[in-house]
Amino acid sequence: MATALEQVKKQFGRDAVILSTRTATDGGILGIGGRSYVEITAAPHPAEPNTKFHQSQPKNRFQKHGTALGSSRRIPPTQRTENTLNPRVLESELGELKTLVHQLVTESRHERLQAPSHATSEFYRALVANDVAEEIAQQLVEQVCQELPPDKLNDTTAVRARLATAVQAMLPTGGAIRLDSGTKPKIVSLIGPTGVGKTTTIAKLAAQFCLREHKKVGLITIDTYRIAAVEQLRTYAEIIDLPLEVVMTPKEYRDAVERLGGCDIILVDTAGRSQRDTTKHSELMAFFQEVAPEEIHLVLSSTCSEAVLLETVHRFSVFGIDRIIFTKLDEAIGFGVILACLQKAKAKLSYITTGQNVPEDIRVGEGKVLSKLILAKVGRSEASCLALPTTR
Repeated sequence: MATALEQVKKQFGRDAVILSTRTATDGGILGIGGRSYVEITAAPHPAEPNTKFHQSQPKNRFQKHGTALGSSRRIPPTQRTENTLNPRVLESELGELKTLVHQLVTESRHERLQAPSHATSEFYRALVANDVAEEIAQQLVEQVCQELPPDKLNDTTAVRARLATAVQAMLPTGGAIRLDSGTKPKIVSLIGPTGVGKTTTIAKLAAQFCLREHKKVGLITIDTYRIAAVEQLRTYAEIIDLPLEVVMTPKEYRDAVERLGGCDIILVDTAGRSQRDTTKHSELMAFFQEVAPEEIHLVLSSTCSEAVLLETVHRFSVFGIDRIIFTKLDEAIGFGVILACLQKAKAKLSYITTGQNVPEDIRVGEGKVLSKLILAKVGRSEASCLALPTTR
């Protein structure tokens, strides 16, 4: 492709217009074993016609008002490029094509929205750019247009304030883990796919309850699939001086719960499992049938796409999810996926995490903070405001 484009530049100049491209094959049998080449249909820029080109080329179907606008030029076999079938080049071109299609669809829907003011139109674009689903962005903008008087629809401050209220109302939050005053410890388990940060989140919660609320905390891990995960949690337990039980079977799990009976809260770390691995789900279910947790928090990464998050929620719903924890907000490009996930999953948010620091980078999920992030055009620059030292 690069060699072909160089030939076009030499023939028609740097401002040449590319009308079409295609990949063809010479030789071989039924297209197999042949040599690939690129064929480009190009033309000089209309504002700077090439006189030699007009004199030497016959008129063709790309004519307008008697001026030739294009010519098909086949690159000789000696100048064909081997980059045509390069997987990286193809992947890059497919990515650009997908981005272009997405932009066209978004602009088409935006035109149909018929936002009554510049301010509401700009906020609609900002919401979609921050990964808010287009139907939710449209719903929010239409709600604001109905609630604000016409003379306020071009007031950016007024529109933002009303949008923030509307977004906050669409964010169901469940608050922090609350401990009962009973004699038995409260058992809370964290589940979710691999790599979302369950073990680190367990450590953050343990440190919060132990160091800041002065509660007796016990840890249980049934993540015996990853030795590193056990050692990671063991290190945290030793630093905070907490008891840790490593269990292999449902019976060992029950015995561990009994040994930690003097604690105020028992936090259970589970192995990361693919949302599609039903066998591993059945194994985890056997543990929970032996001793049922009082709360099950599904841990999700805010860096995942909406489709992946919704599928994960659907697959893990067999465990009876009580709350959702979103991690890695410091790595997320947009925060709108949180809104879509909570809306469609009909689940409440408990905590969000914003980094690897224990115990600082965790806090209770609050609609006010999240609405500010969702309305921000640039997610990464705003994420640092979440790194607060308290969950209360």
